[in-house]
Amino acid sequence: MKVYEKVCEYYINQMKEGALKPGDKMPSIRTSEKILGVSRTSIETGFLQLAADGYIYSVEKVGYFVSDMLENNNESEEQLTHITSSGTKPYEYDLATIGEDKTVSCLNLWRRYMKSALRQEDRLLSYANNQGEYDLRQEIAAYVRKNRNIICSADDVVIGAGFQNLLQILIPLIPGEKTISFPTKDFMDGAILFKSAGFTVNFRDKESHVIYVTPSYMTKWGDVMPMKRRRELAEHVTKNNHLLIEDDYQNEFVYSSKPTPSLYAMTGGENVAFLGSFSRVLLPSVRISFLILPKKARKEYLQLRGLYNQTASKAEQIALAQFLRDGHLDRHIKKIKRLYDDKRNLMYEALQKHFSDNAEIIMGESGMEMAVKLKGEEVCEKIENSPVAVNVLETAENATTILISCSKIESENINNAIQKLNDSLQK
Repeated sequence: MKVYEKVCEYYINQMKEGALKPGDKMPSIRTSEKILGVSRTSIETGFLQLAADGYIYSVEKVGYFVSDMLENNNESEEQLTHITSSGTKPYEYDLATIGEDKTVSCLNLWRRYMKSALRQEDRLLSYANNQGEYDLRQEIAAYVRKNRNIICSADDVVIGAGFQNLLQILIPLIPGEKTISFPTKDFMDGAILFKSAGFTVNFRDKESHVIYVTPSYMTKWGDVMPMKRRRELAEHVTKNNHLLIEDDYQNEFVYSSKPTPSLYAMTGGENVAFLGSFSRVLLPSVRISFLILPKKARKEYLQLRGLYNQTASKAEQIALAQFLRDGHLDRHIKKIKRLYDDKRNLMYEALQKHFSDNAEIIMGESGMEMAVKLKGEEVCEKIENSPVAVNVLETAENATTILISCSKIESENINNAIQKLNDSLQK
């Protein structure tokens, strides 16, 4: 066993025994050196591995803290819980959580790439590139050219840990009127960010100077923006010199046979900023997102680049660059897309079988969620007492709309879950 692996084992045991609890700050690197009697490099590498595996997380300029991963993993799968208006209750089936099906997880493969990255001591003993590791930016440029027909270079790509961080970088690069429009009020995290920067925030307002769109996920049940609307938007921002922020969320999970061209590609990137992320297609714990700058903003960004520290893990960036280079992400996406398409169809068939008489079933062209409009009274109360976890989207007189996801539930349990949900509503 390598020295850094012993560091990991020691601290994992401390977490299992309860000496380190979720939210506790990890001992400093200097303290850990004294406790374990090993080098600073081994401690740093061990902490990076613990962070990569999800046991701890980093807070910039503060240190590392213990995550709740072990606490969550210790929950019995038969006694999972979800939050309702009346508190926490057990449930048998989870149709509420948007997560990853364990049967197609690439965690073991990803772990090998992380171990390879952690062996690159020279790179890990230096600070991360402010814009993101160059080899990863090269791979992202090749990836979007192949999959989204976007022609850009590594210099156009900015890497960060999540969209909020990247939007903070983009905001100072936006010239002109400080108005932005979001599709719905569900985008409040982005809205608050722009509002704090002095923007007037609107919703569904085409005349705003900045327009934020999610073309592959226009509704929570996965409606996809039609080609006609894409052309109109591309022409509108070009004609009026507005900026379009294209959030490519869920594009990898569009099941329609019709092509979904990128707005960035349609405009040549002059008036479009493109946001992409690997969390949904790789692992939720890998917080690596990327921004493709509008062509006209690159020069100004280079002048400001030194003001922004890199927020994504350098080790994860190194691992992801090799993961993409070896073609694993494309193969993984094909694999999980087939599985989720099959599960969507199974869920739709089960809903048709059990709910066809008293509900409207809405399934879009992307994602793993679908909406069900239920008729009747006291639906929310019955859902709270159900052994099946779902999300309530909207309530109205004699009607309730729920959102259900097939992402985490196993295929063989889908029909039983839908049947039990229906049984609960019939009581």
